[in-house]
Amino acid sequence: MTRPYSSKSIVELETEFERAQDEADRVALKNLLQELDHRTTPRARVLREALSKFLGAPQERKTKKSRASESERQSPPPPPRPRAKQPEFLPTDEQQEAVDQFRKGGSLKINAFAGSGKTSTLQLIAHGTPKRGQYIAFNKAIVRDANEKFPNTVNCSTLHALALKATPSKYKADRDKAFGKVNAKKLAEIPKLKRWSIDRKHALEPRSQGYLILDSLRRFMHSADPEPAAHHIPRHGSLLAAPDAVIKAVNDFALHGARHVWKRMIDEKDPMPLGHDGYLKLWAQNNPTIASDYILLDEAQDTNPVVLDVLRRQPAQMIYVGDKYQQIYEWRGAVNAMEKIDTDASTFLTMSFRFGSSIAQAASKVLRHLGERRPIKGNPAVTSQIGPVTPRTILARTNASTVTAIIETLDAQKQPHLVGGTAEIMEMLRGVQDLKEGRQSTVPDFFGFENWQEVVEFAKSGEGDHLQTFVNLVETRGERQLMWALNRTVDEEKCDVVISTAHKAKGREWSTVRLMDDFLRSGSNKAKKSPQVENGHDPAELRLFYVALTRARNAIEVPETVLHLLRG
Repeated sequence: MTRPYSSKSIVELETEFERAQDEADRVALKNLLQELDHRTTPRARVLREALSKFLGAPQERKTKKSRASESERQSPPPPPRPRAKQPEFLPTDEQQEAVDQFRKGGSLKINAFAGSGKTSTLQLIAHGTPKRGQYIAFNKAIVRDANEKFPNTVNCSTLHALALKATPSKYKADRDKAFGKVNAKKLAEIPKLKRWSIDRKHALEPRSQGYLILDSLRRFMHSADPEPAAHHIPRHGSLLAAPDAVIKAVNDFALHGARHVWKRMIDEKDPMPLGHDGYLKLWAQNNPTIASDYILLDEAQDTNPVVLDVLRRQPAQMIYVGDKYQQIYEWRGAVNAMEKIDTDASTFLTMSFRFGSSIAQAASKVLRHLGERRPIKGNPAVTSQIGPVTPRTILARTNASTVTAIIETLDAQKQPHLVGGTAEIMEMLRGVQDLKEGRQSTVPDFFGFENWQEVVEFAKSGEGDHLQTFVNLVETRGERQLMWALNRTVDEEKCDVVISTAHKAKGREWSTVRLMDDFLRSGSNKAKKSPQVENGHDPAELRLFYVALTRARNAIEVPETVLHLLRG
């Protein structure tokens, strides 16, 4: 019997479960269950149990009537989850203050520093009231974990799951319409786009035009705006240094295309797929009401504007939970609800249960550079240190540095695992191959370039210095050798060293961590355009460094290039 998922890591299996669950892809679900029969780790057993429950839900009997209305049937509800136990721990003074403020009935912000027990605080809130609650997180792994900790009075869900449940059946009648995805190449073929010479130096191939329309649509669907607008048009690659006349022409083209495609997406009779972002946006535009007495929004610092707009209009008591200093998805259009939203009350969780005083003091110094005067307190029961380590985990700021770490690990005769998989970097390397063969690439950083040499020259300029590390790596090692190294990564259960970007490490922790030397080294021109803090660092870079620094429990090795910040 074949095992289509045998090469996938447990993280990739969890992601595939989320997709197959959303799209009711029973073939994929059964293949996943077969694969999990061969896995023995605790995480695999938990996933297998969740999958078995989902597949074991009783199916509706097919009557003549139900067959006739196949498209309108709803998936059967999952079996009721067992009642979560009351928390057995005593709340800290800070946790008790959050509970007390919740009981007063007004809106509330719980500012939770890294590792400070926000989930356990939400448990205390939920178990301490008979009211109906709605817990919202942005990925299903967190929701699955919450289901085991919250009482049955709380519905735990992603926003996409809430939106899908309310999406009219006329969209869900066709799986391709509801869940399909159009790539740039396919979109370019629909209106038969041709190569477009904007001026003597700038031209866009059909696939690049298709990508521009799709990325503009994505930004619109993540926004609170009623229709696509000029500020949704991205500037990638060669457009970063293009003259105003070229930018205007590109904006006009992309805006017209985005509006045309969106009109087709929301037409239930048009085969143009709506997709996950599409049905969420459609739901938001219909002014939905979430049936609950209170709503807990987790990781509120990384909220999409479309989500924040929905929640602002809810009559329920709102509780925003997060750490404004862990906002690291600003580049994807996220907004920091912990700063944007005014609430009736605000509380703080400042003691980290994850690490001891040394890491807490270092993290506090980073936060001081961001204007925070409250220090993080370390867990007195945990011993932590900053210094040389034999790391279980290596964290980097950029994809390019994760590849460097993979090569170093392989050279040391150890097996590396890359968190989140290799697809993103492989796509960049295939983009290099396209450019070297004279084809435009839809990789955002390479957008609009005609060949690889143009990227190399751009990386040397002030606008393109964010690409310098990657370009140097390709020029030194070659894209084929880099692909070879990526293909030697293994599942997390089998690895000697876990390697990740700081973005993909968010929400996780390890005993020992080493940071690569690419933190706090963003390009000078980019930094000059960003709001400056007192030490001259871009706030976004400081926040990313703070996230990386706080992933370790016991020991972390920080490169000399950034140690001066911790000594300040």
